[in-house]
Amino acid sequence: MKQDVIKFENHIYQIDVFMENKPGRMSCYYIDSSNPILIEVGPSKSFPYLISSLESLGINEINRSAMTHLHLDHVGGIGHLVEKFKDHFVYIHELGLKHLPNPEKLWKAVSEVYTEDWLSTNWGEIKPTPLNNIHSLKDKELIDLGNGRKLEAIYGPGHAKHHYTFYDAYSKTLFMGDTLGLIYPHGDFVQPNLPPPDFNKELLFNTLDKLYTLDLEYLALAHFGIHKNPYELIVNAKESIELWIDFVTKLPNLSIDVAAESLQTWLSSNYRILGVDEVTIKNYLDNGNLQMQIQGVKNFLKILNLIILLRK
Repeated sequence: MKQDVIKFENHIYQIDVFMENKPGRMSCYYIDSSNPILIEVGPSKSFPYLISSLESLGINEINRSAMTHLHLDHVGGIGHLVEKFKDHFVYIHELGLKHLPNPEKLWKAVSEVYTEDWLSTNWGEIKPTPLNNIHSLKDKELIDLGNGRKLEAIYGPGHAKHHYTFYDAYSKTLFMGDTLGLIYPHGDFVQPNLPPPDFNKELLFNTLDKLYTLDLEYLALAHFGIHKNPYELIVNAKESIELWIDFVTKLPNLSIDVAAESLQTWLSSNYRILGVDEVTIKNYLDNGNLQMQIQGVKNFLKILNLIILLRK
């Protein structure tokens, strides 16, 4: 079984769970403290990689995990984790109380963006999580890591209405989930991640502005890895989102697939101007699901235009 575990300062471990059987696609994090916690679990198909990596660290049982949000590439494996460790419980947005015990609606919603065949093949089906194993988070709730170390849950919609980030003041690390966007290996820039139905620029910018005020040294992304220039990356994320929305706004009335091809051509050109190498460009574009990004932006613009009409 492949393993890719990196130990960072302050007892934080980054675990690559080889999402879709590819390296550098999905990071989970383990904070090794007197009261340890796992942040993210990845999709169901990645669960064996997660367990193998934990066992390589000598961890044969894990009692707690914190999920940034309810998208299946983040929570898909949680039912497997609870099945393996009966006393395990998960911190998550209150919607988890509704959807994790009965994940059929989650599956149906995601299958409207991807196909069911693609989901089954690449992410795997999600198992139910018993209600008693779920803890509903509240904004600014503190999760005890032991010895005075706390993990603060910060509610932050924009990418998804059920999104939390987790701030570890001890290490000055912010576990971002998908709030920032995507940074794939060998890249040092943010590519937006703006999925339907919840992407909302105003909410996301409010969230990013709030996170910018924290005392930060590191951002830990789900997609992908830990990065040392937090404030620069937050500014970069907002600038990129503005550019993407402007680009999509100016597109003629194209199909999603044709619009995604136009976005890919535009991005490729911009990345080459920035001096990004072809391998990194391919990694960003192949794994960015541009059709989904187009749908997310168009959905946001449609709602925005409706609000403008109602205000007239």
